Amino acid sequence: MLNKVREYISQHNLLDKNALHLVALSGGADSVCLLRMMQQLGYRLHAAHCNFHLRGEESDRDERFCKELCDTCGIPFHMAHFDTRTYASLHGVSIEMAARELRYEYFSQLMEAIECEDVLVAHHSDDSIETALMNLMRGTGVAGLEGIKPVNGKVKRPLLCISRKDVVEYLHSIDQDFITDSSNLEADVVRNKIRLQLLPLMEEVNPAVRHNILDTMCNVAEANKVLRQAIKQAVNRCTALHDPKKNGVELTISIPALLREASPEMTLFEVLRNYGFSAPQIREIHRNMNAPSGRVWRSETHTLVSDRDALIIGQEAETPVMRIPECGLYIYKVHEKIELLQMQKPQDFLPSKSAYCVTLDADAVCFPLMVKAVSQGERFAPFGMKGTKLVSDYLTDKKRNYFERQRQLALYDAQGEIIWLIGERVSKSVACNDDTINVLTVRYLYDE
Repeated sequence: MLNKVREYISQHNLLDKNALHLVALSGGADSVCLLRMMQQLGYRLHAAHCNFHLRGEESDRDERFCKELCDTCGIPFHMAHFDTRTYASLHGVSIEMAARELRYEYFSQLMEAIECEDVLVAHHSDDSIETALMNLMRGTGVAGLEGIKPVNGKVKRPLLCISRKDVVEYLHSIDQDFITDSSNLEADVVRNKIRLQLLPLMEEVNPAVRHNILDTMCNVAEANKVLRQAIKQAVNRCTALHDPKKNGVELTISIPALLREASPEMTLFEVLRNYGFSAPQIREIHRNMNAPSGRVWRSETHTLVSDRDALIIGQEAETPVMRIPECGLYIYKVHEKIELLQMQKPQDFLPSKSAYCVTLDADAVCFPLMVKAVSQGERFAPFGMKGTKLVSDYLTDKKRNYFERQRQLALYDAQGEIIWLIGERVSKSVACNDDTINVLTVRYLYDE
């Protein structure tokens, strides 16, 4: 069994004999097996135990056992105490999630303090089977059927090649006792129900079910390597990254290119999951890819919009409101300023032709002014056009995308009328003419 674990570690290039490794030690059979095996294989170890104070005297018993075991083995021992119930209540999470967050935060801090390479946890093949079955019942992508990975960042799992039965046999062979957590004997959570009820029932149908599931998981993992490579190539063919500073768009997905792929939905899933979209959202987006332009979906971090023959992704902009009582230099946002300067119109005056510097008839402008993003349904009277026009129609005619329209700024007068659609046009009501006496120059300044 030791040789099997040794070969698994070598196959996955898991551990460095010269590094220091931290073993997560609970006192249960799995973690005790991990500690003793790693020591027998010659690795440099420290052990860490977390007392979550969830089972009264049992929790303290576990702590004493772990300390005595490490003293006997000559392995440096670290421990931490947590008020897990209070943490769960304060953070609005389950007890299980609270314990997980506290445990891994402690491990991270401890590893840095004692200069450990990684933290070793004692998941074995049965745990991996249970995880794959849980994922299958909840609904999962292909990766969820691979079970538990041997490496996840700094967390490593050297025992995934052996079963719970192997663990117990190994401990008996070296005459090593361990602690039994009473909560693991209760079928009151999903994983325990799978472990204590579902898998034994499946073994009644087929005694080789665990072996067969593991084989299938290995096959899925190998197939997924090919799939990931193919999906990566498909994503590259369908997408283009952009600088969001230019027009608010971070990524464009070409709908025609996407539809040419063997699996548009899976390709779309691979793209959108990185932007916080859920599987149900992605299925809905896939069904409505050819919806009219302007259809919007939002994740917690990003917004996706159908835009003609593409799907575009960006983030909603922060557009504060700023009041301008008089001429001067005003900071609108970091790197963005508004400068207003009034002067008598010179004889050789020519109106500014710059998109971000305009010259207005100062006597037609009524202070205080205001800078803010344009709201839906607002109209303005663009200089050079007849009548008024919806700002949204004007920007659509200019082929501005959703994010550009959403963050379009305007300068308003005291009556709330748009006098300058910033970067676009001024209103005819304040445009300079032959009768203009005083000129108001307004500049929108952006510093990279």
